[in-house]
Amino acid sequence: MTHHAIAIDGPAASGKSTMARALAERLGIVMVNSGAMYRAVTWKILSKKIDPNDAPAVIAALRKMDIVCGHDGTFSTITIDGTDPTPFLREAEINANVSAVSAIPEVREKLVGLQRDYLKNTHVVMEGRDIGSVVFPDTPFKIYIDADPSVRNVRRSDDGEIDSVEKRDAADSSRTTAPLKVADGATKIDTSNLSIEGAIQAAIETLCKQGFPMPEKKTPSLPQGETRGWMRWMYWLGWMSFGAAYRTLFGLRLEGMENLITSGPVLIASNHQSFLDPPLIGNLYKDEMVFFARKTLFKGAAKWVYPQWNAIPVDQDRPDMSSMKTVIRKLKEGWRVLVFPEGQRTLNGEIGVAAPGVGLIAAKSGVPIQPVRISGADQALPRGSGKVRLARITVTVGKPIILSPEELKSYTGKEGYEALTNRIMDAIKAL
Repeated sequence: MTHHAIAIDGPAASGKSTMARALAERLGIVMVNSGAMYRAVTWKILSKKIDPNDAPAVIAALRKMDIVCGHDGTFSTITIDGTDPTPFLREAEINANVSAVSAIPEVREKLVGLQRDYLKNTHVVMEGRDIGSVVFPDTPFKIYIDADPSVRNVRRSDDGEIDSVEKRDAADSSRTTAPLKVADGATKIDTSNLSIEGAIQAAIETLCKQGFPMPEKKTPSLPQGETRGWMRWMYWLGWMSFGAAYRTLFGLRLEGMENLITSGPVLIASNHQSFLDPPLIGNLYKDEMVFFARKTLFKGAAKWVYPQWNAIPVDQDRPDMSSMKTVIRKLKEGWRVLVFPEGQRTLNGEIGVAAPGVGLIAAKSGVPIQPVRISGADQALPRGSGKVRLARITVTVGKPIILSPEELKSYTGKEGYEALTNRIMDAIKAL
């Protein structure tokens, strides 16, 4: 069977990542994030204390790396020397050094080879800056996503980025190795005045005209009698196991389920009582969600398991804008995201003071907010205790907070974010 590559190229904040993810899900094929591969190598270089600007040292280290690229059925995966670096790829240090590493010809040669290897087993949609021009120059399925710089600057600002897209464009277009350019035969789509859905439809129409063989999306098999939304097997295993344990050990009681938003992006804001909390909230839904987890938990086996459960590492000891940007991006891509505004588990069962971060996320994303209150989890697994106790746990779902455009405009700046955070916390306390 011949496998095909859809090449999605474009400048920063043009919408190519959102486009590639949506096409992968709509067409039932694998999305490959080429940028994550360069970030992964940069992470390894930094972890070995190698100067990213020392090309000979980087090349020597690269030759010793065991880089394994694969996919989970929908999205690309990568490990280096047996470790999945995904939770760390958006850290500021990697942001600052990935350009230097990716500009080394030997690095690009190695990773381009791995990118091409995907076609041995599956159709792919791959996004980047040189996919149609360098990685798959012979594919007939090429799309170049663009938008007016003023629009892209607003998008970058909304995502918490402060760099200028004009400067980024200049750097990407003028580099010697694999510069950003419109590949020969690519169809340009300007997303300046298009909604996400409009841009996706334009891309699908383009692919149909180009003759892409539209496959049927395969649905993962389910246990007999079970019905739910789509989950990857590792996520599903945790969902099933925790759900059964909570119902058996804690007599899990769910209240207010008529208020639950079951489709589209939503920001779930809950009080935080115990390590049991994320799976408790996860069991409200029949498909996947994303949640924050303390960065220090990503060690040992958990370093592999947590990314499979869509955990985003957060640094509790200092402001972590990288994690917040990731959450905002996930919400804009249509994900359901769980946050604990208090930032830490309760000591006495009472709801504590929240940081303004949840207000910033809610204001920047503009998605519906689902307040949730957990009761009894602090008795089942108290903070500081490693012993699980029998206790009744109740999860109460409140009416969603849906902000009008006028309200969103009022929640700006530090004071606005704090006001929105207080509104969310008041809704949780009222449950």
